[in-house]
Amino acid sequence: MHEGHRKRMYEKLKSGDKLYDHELLEILLFNAYARKNTNPIAHALLDTFVTIPAVLNASVEELCAVEGVGESVALYLRTVGECTKNIRSASDAAAVLYSYEDFKNYAALRLKFKTQEILELYCLEKNGRLKKTFTYTSNENSKVEVSSDKIAQVLATVKPYGLFIAHNHLSGDSRPSVNDDRFTMEVQLLCSMNNVQLYDHCIYASDKNIYSYFADGKLDEIKRKYSFKSIIDEKFKNDK
Repeated sequence: MHEGHRKRMYEKLKSGDKLYDHELLEILLFNAYARKNTNPIAHALLDTFVTIPAVLNASVEELCAVEGVGESVALYLRTVGECTKNIRSASDAAAVLYSYEDFKNYAALRLKFKTQEILELYCLEKNGRLKKTFTYTSNENSKVEVSSDKIAQVLATVKPYGLFIAHNHLSGDSRPSVNDDRFTMEVQLLCSMNNVQLYDHCIYASDKNIYSYFADGKLDEIKRKYSFKSIIDEKFKNDK
């Protein structure tokens, strides 16, 4: 009987039908109770704590005081609660990048403890809100390569107002390589052609060792040389 009921509840969830709080909690508890009817326990939890957020934020001791809830189930619910907290706080912290310092801190948070080279693109709206993030890796410790075609596709589909680039160096040296410079030039040219602002390219080696093309003045130099307008102007100048 329980298996048929669970199947019906899962079908209801999959179809997007309206689910009441006790039904959502009942489904969540399916993973905590292999074969037990979780409906009475869901009701008991809501009778005690009133809302699902209150259930997930309750202490292990408070949860165990509810009839039918043992320590393992209480720990399961606490784990779900902690996960939702982390998701919410991470989303809030990274939602808007107001300054270059915000960007460096965000890049450091994402690239810290990585065991292979990672390159990330952060697509921003005009107000600094993070629109979409793209992560690339070649599954090698010493390098990561992203083709210009992939960058062009990102710019064409996401249509961001601005773009930040970040990648890590596992060597401990954040200074840009020749390939880093070339990649920055290619991205700048693509951004120029798509009317996207390239804000910075940061290279993370450690929290205290982060190179910034913007802070070093190198990005301004690249922008002067590698923009759609400057290339057209240079061509007309040479053709005269």
